[in-house]
Amino acid sequence: MALAREDVNFENIKREADVKMLVKNMVQTNNMIAHLKDEQFEMRNEIKGYKETISKLEDDIRLLKKEKRWNMLWRNSLEEDIAKTQVFLAIIFLINMLFTYFMSK
Repeated sequence: MALAREDVNFENIKREADVKMLVKNMVQTNNMIAHLKDEQFEMRNEIKGYKETISKLEDDIRLLKKEKRWNMLWRNSLEEDIAKTQVFLAIIFLINMLFTYFMSK
């Protein structure tokens, strides 16, 4: 009754409480948005780092494939040279055997 006599307006008090609650919620929402933006920025940096790492690995793979092709070409060339050398040595051995045979007679 004392409040009614002093002309306390409950609607104003309720409205002020609602405004305070809205302001508090807006501040919390803004803080959450700022936090999420920070996390988003960090994630973008991590993704950029991952993309750079993947790019470097792809470059390394390309270089290894080129090196493998070069090694295969080199190996094939060496195998051809070894085969030619073996044929040459076989011919020299045969000539040496024939020479030895005819010299002994």
